[in-house]
Order: sequence, then structure tokens, then C-alpha cells
Amino acid sequence: MKTSFMFRFLMLGLMLTGAVLTSHAQSVSDNDLIIYYSFNEDTLAGDDVLDVSGNGNDGFLHGDDLQIVSGKVGGAMELPGDSAQYISVREHMYAEPFPALTLAVWSKTGVRGMIASWDRSEFFRFAVGDDVGGNNGTTFVAFDHCCPIHDWYGKTDVADDQWHHLVAVFDGQEKRIYVDGKLDESIESPTEVIGAGAARFGFIGIGSEAPAFDGNVGPTWAFNGLLDEFLMFHRALTEDEIAHLATGPEDPFVDTTTSVEPTDKLSTTWGALKSAYK
Repeated sequence: MKTSFMFRFLMLGLMLTGAVLTSHAQSVSDNDLIIYYSFNEDTLAGDDVLDVSGNGNDGFLHGDDLQIVSGKVGGAMELPGDSAQYISVREHMYAEPFPALTLAVWSKTGVRGMIASWDRSEFFRFAVGDDVGGNNGTTFVAFDHCCPIHDWYGKTDVADDQWHHLVAVFDGQEKRIYVDGKLDESIESPTEVIGAGAARFGFIGIGSEAPAFDGNVGPTWAFNGLLDEFLMFHRALTEDEIAHLATGPEDPFVDTTTSVEPTDKLSTTWGALKSAYK
């Protein structure tokens, strides 16, 4: 009886040890991925920055002062804070309300500026700072959407000329903002969907009021600084996925499962357990 108990105990110890020796790095699922701008040098193609999600939502570079420079993960897009210098997203137009959204990006700036907009009055916008309500003129993360319009922001100043990973999430029940992988603020959503129904195209680096690909900009507080790894999903990313993005993976969709060779450690553990029950 004692021998049988000891055997089961030893086997349990080995199983637990083996589990500890295997580590699984979190990755991000590409389910419902809409846009991915890595802003690496090899994604520039003429006047476009390529959408590497495979969805063909490439971005047209308006102006001559948009440059790829060294970024947080490979290259980054440098925007000069000029309302004539921004990225217009080809093809991806909203016309109907939709139920879930995640926006994620690395940002480095010292001032308020628009990150992405499909028109707050019709769909949504995502920014460092805002021009309305309690976030007017501040540099907290703004995540505004319609309809009715709900202007809302985080609580951390992210305009300190340091890299910050910024995420906004909408799931039809709650809105959440994450800064550097951690929840910054959350609030109950006033609507179950985003959108009013008027057609809107989107811009990166400036506000949009655009019913066409080359339509009107507004508001014009253009982004001045660096943006890297811009991602947009039609689902709410999990906290684990957001935390993984905030580590700055070269490819967020690769599962880098790793295992530690257990031979020596298992032998040591086996010997220790046997000695303890002599």
C-alpha cells in the first residue's frame, strides 16, 4: 500500500515538473482581422502602404512628408502633424452599424493628435487627446463612437515622447482602453453597435468626414509623431492577446511555443522525491 502511494506521488511530481518546463508564448488570433499596417520598409509600394492582413485595405499616402523610420517593431510611420499629410484607407468603407471593434497601435508623440478616424459623428475615432468634453485639449487616449455620440477617454497621459501601446475595445456591452498592456479605463457602452449608417471612409493621422476615399478631413488636429503596428479587428481582443501585443512581437500571429529540455531536471527531481520517502 505504501509502495503504491509512493509510486503515484512520484509520478504526479514528474507530471507537474514537466508542465512547468514547457512555456507557451501567447499569440494573437487573426480572426476578424480587418487591417494590419506594420509600417515596415518593405510594405511601401509606390504611393501606398500595404495592408499585410491580406484584406487589401492598403493606405494611400497623402502628401510628400510621410516617411518610414526606425520604429518600435521594425519600421514606423512618421507623420509631421500637417493636416495635408495623412493616410487614406483604400476600400474599407462603413455603411452599416457593426457589433465589435478593437483598435491597437504603438504611438510615440508629445502632443494631441488623431490616430484613426471613420468619423465620430457616424462611426468612431481613436486618438491621443480629444477636442470635446473632459478630454478637450488633454493627451489621454480618446475612443469616441456613434450613435448616439459617446465621447470618452482614458486616464493616462500618453504624450510624453515615449513609446506607448494603445488599445481601444468595443464589444457591445463595454468600452475599454488599455495602455501598455494594462487596463486604463472601462465604461458601460451606451449602444450595442457602432454606427449611424451614413457611408464613411477612414483616415490614419487625421479626422475623417469622408463619404468617399478622397473625401473631407475633419477635425484637423493631425498626428505629429510615430505610429507603428496599427491593427483593426471586428471583435474584442482578449486581455491575453492585448498583453502579448504590448510586448512588441515581430509577428503577433505566430505561436512561439517553446519547450525546455527536461532530462537533467527530471532526473534531479526523481532522485529528490525518492530520497524523501526512504
